[in-house]
Amino acid sequence: MIYLFIIPILLILYIYLGLKKPAIALITCPIAAGTLLLFGAAEYDIIIMFSAGIIFLSAIIAILFSKSDPDHINWPKLIVRFFLFSLLVVLLLAVLISLYAPLGFIGIAFTVFLVGSIIAYFITARHSTAAYVISTIGSSIRQNLPLPMALESAASGQTDNRSKILIRIKKWLVQGCSLSESLKRGFRKCPGHAIAMIAAAERINQVPLAIEAIEANMTAQAKEKRKIRPVHPVYPVLVLCFTFFIIALLMLFVMPQYFASLSEMTEHGRLPAITLFVLNITKFILRDYGIIFLIILAIIILVIIPLGIYVRFRPRRPDNPHILSLIGDQIKWHLPILHWFDKNYSMIQVIEMIRLSLNAGCTVNDAIANTIVLDINCCFRKRLRKWLAKVEAGSNISESAEQSGLGAAIAWAFDDKVNQGNTISILEALESFYRSNYGYCVNLARFIMWPCIIIMLGVIVSIVVLSIFLPGIEIINHMVKLV
Repeated sequence: MIYLFIIPILLILYIYLGLKKPAIALITCPIAAGTLLLFGAAEYDIIIMFSAGIIFLSAIIAILFSKSDPDHINWPKLIVRFFLFSLLVVLLLAVLISLYAPLGFIGIAFTVFLVGSIIAYFITARHSTAAYVISTIGSSIRQNLPLPMALESAASGQTDNRSKILIRIKKWLVQGCSLSESLKRGFRKCPGHAIAMIAAAERINQVPLAIEAIEANMTAQAKEKRKIRPVHPVYPVLVLCFTFFIIALLMLFVMPQYFASLSEMTEHGRLPAITLFVLNITKFILRDYGIIFLIILAIIILVIIPLGIYVRFRPRRPDNPHILSLIGDQIKWHLPILHWFDKNYSMIQVIEMIRLSLNAGCTVNDAIANTIVLDINCCFRKRLRKWLAKVEAGSNISESAEQSGLGAAIAWAFDDKVNQGNTISILEALESFYRSNYGYCVNLARFIMWPCIIIMLGVIVSIVVLSIFLPGIEIINHMVKLV
């Protein structure tokens, strides 16, 4: 009965560690609870097994209520929140699937819609907070006010999250940090491209112009998000899921009855070819290799989707990119259509920073060096480094830009033979061209993609309808012949 003394001690210990040392509690608690659970299972003791769950749950709750430093990321609390949220979603989906099939699907669709709405809300709230913070800093700088005092005045008398962010930024500014470093420490969810642009502008004393450009980009993004879309991106996914769900039910439970009826009514009863085609696909997915598709579905729900949500909410670090960011940049750079969009977006930022640097009196070498710290694709950054190395080695600026794979547009802007002395005006024209071209192609791709998706959905639904109704028509024809 020694466990009667060990269990209360472990419970008190992990509650204390969860509140005071959450990292230690998070690492050691699963090991201790798992060991206790295995011991209870070996001894066939329900009390010990139940106590293991109580200890684990108590440690998790204690970690959630632990105090955290606002200037540092409390990663144990983030992991616990992610774990509880994933567990809640999985349990809810399991309960809904176990219900009556149509009701279960409606519940699953509602859950997906609810989770998507929550994610969309937090993304919108984060974008609005970032726009507020950047605009407050920009207005303070444009009025030539001392930035720490202006931020403190903007946050005075308020206790919301935005005011707390301004106070934290002001704290780091008072301690002597630069504006980009203060944003990085005081506002950890600040978009990476904003911090990178401000950091590059600080080198050339062009922070007001950089903030003005960031505000313009955020305003354009906000206007784009407020536009009414003819079709929501989730709609095709829900239609395909619902269609597959109906097909699975019909092909597993209804079509065998049709086949039995045809066999009894005719000597060589066969289902229509399109029905056999759909039936074979359903059998291949659900019966022959069902376990493989179940594992893939579990990986998508438990790994890929949470990982995508995490990456979507996590700001990028241009100075020290995450591994997932590097992998994503490589994928986007080598895919046909995404490559164009990513390169065009990087060109907008690079040309804008080169223009600001040259306006500030920097040399071409320094202007190129300033673009390397921007939040752009890592593959495009390699080309910029190659261009910088060639320019510093004494090569022609225009020829080295084209040799480095930056395109003929930048090479033309720096060509002394064609447009000597007009580089800045040409860069301004190129920036406007790339920005408008990017928006035009995004809308064009959307207007091309949605009709294709609707046609594809129509074809899939037509195949499903034909596969369902043709066996019934075949049975009616045989009955008519019998009569």
